[in-house]
Amino acid sequence: MKPLLFLVADYANITGEGKLNVMGIFNSISSFNFPARHSSMYLIAKLSPELSEYGQKRSFTILLMDADANHVLEVSGEFDIPKGQDGKKPEVNIMFEMKDVVFTKPGRYVFVLLIDKDQKDEITLHVNQIEHPKPPKE
Repeated sequence: MKPLLFLVADYANITGEGKLNVMGIFNSISSFNFPARHSSMYLIAKLSPELSEYGQKRSFTILLMDADANHVLEVSGEFDIPKGQDGKKPEVNIMFEMKDVVFTKPGRYVFVLLIDKDQKDEITLHVNQIEHPKPPKE
């Protein structure tokens, strides 16, 4: 199983024809105050299975960890790997919306993609603290 894409975005969907639409890919967010709450983000993984995996069931886990390796979030599930058709290699999309994710402090966070407990990819998300604008001097 090879990862083709692993990213965080503002929005994503899959059309009836199987097209993956992704809008607003990012790897950094900013907040004035901490803990900070991000109201909505989509995590998207596109995987390419090997020929020997066709027709099998696999499990996935996505972890969000802070810089000290503390688990912030964990999502798990299963998916079926389709068989190739007309000589085309199948692809598997994993996509879900994460609502109200809380970041306790600024710093580096990492999303980790595990397939059957084997790490396949990771994404760094930088969470930055920004200062409130200073009022203009009179």
